[in-house]
Amino acid sequence: MLLSMQAGAQSPVKGSLVIVGGGLESNNKGVFQELIDLAGGPEAAKFAVIPSAGGAPVQSFAYFRSELGSYGINPENVYLIPVAMIDDDSTLTVDESEWKDNGNDEGLAALVRKCTAVWFTGGDQMRTTRTLINADGSQTAVLEAVWDVYRAGGVVGGSSAGAAIMSEMMIGGGTSLAALDRGVVREYSGDDFPADSGVLVVGGLGFFPHGVVDQHFNQRSRIGRLAVVVGETSDTFTMGFGVDENTALIYDAASKKIQVAGAGGVTVLDAKNARISRVQKRTKWENLSVSYLEAGDSFDPETRIVTPSSDRKAIEGMEAFSEPFTNQVGLLSLDYYSFRDLYTRYLMDNSRNRSVQALNLISQDTGVNLILRKEKTSRGFFSGTSRDERQYTVSGLSMDLIPVRIKSMPLNKFR
Repeated sequence: MLLSMQAGAQSPVKGSLVIVGGGLESNNKGVFQELIDLAGGPEAAKFAVIPSAGGAPVQSFAYFRSELGSYGINPENVYLIPVAMIDDDSTLTVDESEWKDNGNDEGLAALVRKCTAVWFTGGDQMRTTRTLINADGSQTAVLEAVWDVYRAGGVVGGSSAGAAIMSEMMIGGGTSLAALDRGVVREYSGDDFPADSGVLVVGGLGFFPHGVVDQHFNQRSRIGRLAVVVGETSDTFTMGFGVDENTALIYDAASKKIQVAGAGGVTVLDAKNARISRVQKRTKWENLSVSYLEAGDSFDPETRIVTPSSDRKAIEGMEAFSEPFTNQVGLLSLDYYSFRDLYTRYLMDNSRNRSVQALNLISQDTGVNLILRKEKTSRGFFSGTSRDERQYTVSGLSMDLIPVRIKSMPLNKFR
């Protein structure tokens, strides 16, 4: 979807993006304060809320308005923009599914332009693109108005599905294992993309120009699907940005800089120097660069430089962990490792390990071996006094995704 990017290029963009990976909690002062400050502060901020992705659009709007109110925003300055595809069962006299064609309502577009902030709620991101992009690929009046707010210096934000829409190429569905097994799917016309069909990539709204955005990242183990998307579309974008729940990637369009706020982190995948090949009809990814940022860290997507928060110290020589990594899988395993654990506890903040490997089963006889390595250029930083509550900055790890064939047999059958 190039039209949204071309529209954004009509004049310099002065605004900001607050891209939340889902699960934004009402007590996340760091994210809400950034959002409100970028919108002009509690007195001046005016929010247009577009619940287009939601299965309960009015409830989504009311909940977000209430959260803003707890941070000093006058509820009268929070406006519902009625664009949606699904009826909300909490409203007895209104059928919200009739809002599906409101994207070209000039009155709603005018209301959006009066605001300093636009917020997209969660749900299904495909509903947002279907209601805000015309059948011929052009922008609806409401989407044009959102771009006007962004260009003029306002803030555009969203959570979960409202984060997925931010990039020019949008991930519409699929799991990591399905993506590694079946690759990228470019077209799908149904309501719900089957999770085992690969990873769906379609056009997004294009506000974020530096790569593909994914959400619920650490919580739903989405590094595999983002790696597939970045690897298979590297002729267009070489970077992917995975945003954890209750966490925001904050982008300033004027300076082209990224900062992180909130409780989790943002993973940056870079395929600029990656090697991608085919092995017996399966794709092998080698030398993908991985960086990981938490609250207070910043990233320059043009230079690819990671800057740790000012309170972080270099990890080297001060590693808190030394235990080996054991890749235990299955119903009988007590261990569950997140990718954050791999980046930090078992690799960058570990004096023993130079690499970790994790075998991921796709079927009875096929899988993918994920390998993370420290390189000479890898850097790690931490803050916090307790080793189990450290915050981290990690840059320059290397990741491979190697397809493997698996054979299982009783020990007494081995010779």
